[in-house]
Amino acid sequence: MPVKILVVDIHAELYRDRLQAEFPDLQFILFHNAAEVACDLSDIDVMITFGIEIRDHMLRDAPQLKWIQSLATGVDHFLRCPSLRPDVLITSGRGVHGVPMREHVLYLMLAIGHDAKRQVEDQQQHVWQRRLWTTLHGKTAVIAGSGIVGSAIGEMLQALGMYVIGVSRTVRKARGFDEILASDRLREAAARSDYLINILPATPENTALFDAGLFAAMKSSAYYISAGRGQTVDEAALIAALRERRIAGAAFDVFQTEPLPPESPFWTMPNVFITPHVGGYIVEYEDFIMPLIIGNMRLFLAGRQKEMANIVAR
Repeated sequence: MPVKILVVDIHAELYRDRLQAEFPDLQFILFHNAAEVACDLSDIDVMITFGIEIRDHMLRDAPQLKWIQSLATGVDHFLRCPSLRPDVLITSGRGVHGVPMREHVLYLMLAIGHDAKRQVEDQQQHVWQRRLWTTLHGKTAVIAGSGIVGSAIGEMLQALGMYVIGVSRTVRKARGFDEILASDRLREAAARSDYLINILPATPENTALFDAGLFAAMKSSAYYISAGRGQTVDEAALIAALRERRIAGAAFDVFQTEPLPPESPFWTMPNVFITPHVGGYIVEYEDFIMPLIIGNMRLFLAGRQKEMANIVAR
């Protein structure tokens, strides 16, 4: 029986075409988003999708599922599904996000540091108002997370003249960091930061790790950048810190609830800049991740699953 693959993504046809060019015998079912998935999944062998598109019924209704290829680095959405069987192999997109994430984090840092929201308002109102801004050069960036993405961000910030501190469970030397501190020293590191950058995954030990105590430790001139997972942040504590100007501002790409609810205070806070979870949502995304998927598919079809890249331990 040919291997049958479910692809759920806005560019599902692109993934199909690139894979079928390499593996003509594969069969595909394509959907652009999870809301469209309403068909017989009983003979699906493989799923390719971002975690934000997974729904528990998709796993429950796929008894033959053997492998999930996540299009993202994070796999927490899959792991939270009650119907995920322990025998289903999960591989992540780890390793392809360094370039887009470092550029997007820099965008968030510059946007909040330059008060881009007010600059846009001035332009819309035809107001010529010269406003002081602060350089990144000479400042200290603390990055919570020192893996591939953290190193990519750190190297870029070092090139701009910043001093970069990493915070990690494993203290070691790594590219892009002037020093790395243990995770239990996060609050100490935050106190030294001019920009505190959170790229942590949503694991149980990271839930609400960025709390009131941590924000209280930051300098009043410091900025918080959120680009990992919203579940790592106590948003109520952060809102209080921003309202009371205990920190200078924050820029977000991720939130606890997405899409961000219309009633969220973050929308209208003057010292907040928001993007809608687009850190890896780039035109060239498929070019970055297809070599990984093709390599894993080749190993999967050859029965060499243990050799596949980015296998998620669980």
